[in-house]
Amino acid sequence: MKKLTILLLISFFMIPALTLTAQEMKTAARATAGAELKTATFTPETFQENAENMVGKEVDVKGMVIHVCKHGGKKMFLIGEDPDIRIKITTSDKVSSFNMDLEGSIVSVKGIVEPMDEVNQVMKEADHEDDNDHKNYYHRPQYSISCLAYRTID
Repeated sequence: MKKLTILLLISFFMIPALTLTAQEMKTAARATAGAELKTATFTPETFQENAENMVGKEVDVKGMVIHVCKHGGKKMFLIGEDPDIRIKITTSDKVSSFNMDLEGSIVSVKGIVEPMDEVNQVMKEADHEDDNDHKNYYHRPQYSISCLAYRTID
């Protein structure tokens, strides 16, 4: 009888402790899964402000497609409300090319932030040496997005 009483007392205290731990583990698992699924969402304007801190991370950018490269559709460019700020979107192993019909459409692009090649920036800067509108534009680091997926919104 004594052993049964002791076992009942032990189980009385242990079951709530084990239940609480299981609930905490489920809550932590849900929070972790949710954090992995969330990506930062940007407009072209806010992307340029935050891109340096996002290199290698997955982002979601929404904007209007102003150009799709006609030589294979390997690049496209997005703008937001400010037409002077644009984002270069490149293809990846997940997306082989962009459809030319995207020009003028609003799209949401999910991809990885990458720094742009500085050699190309210097060449572009040389092309615009006499153009005062572009002075010092390419002296700051530039970033692009390697597209993992995209969808047309409008």
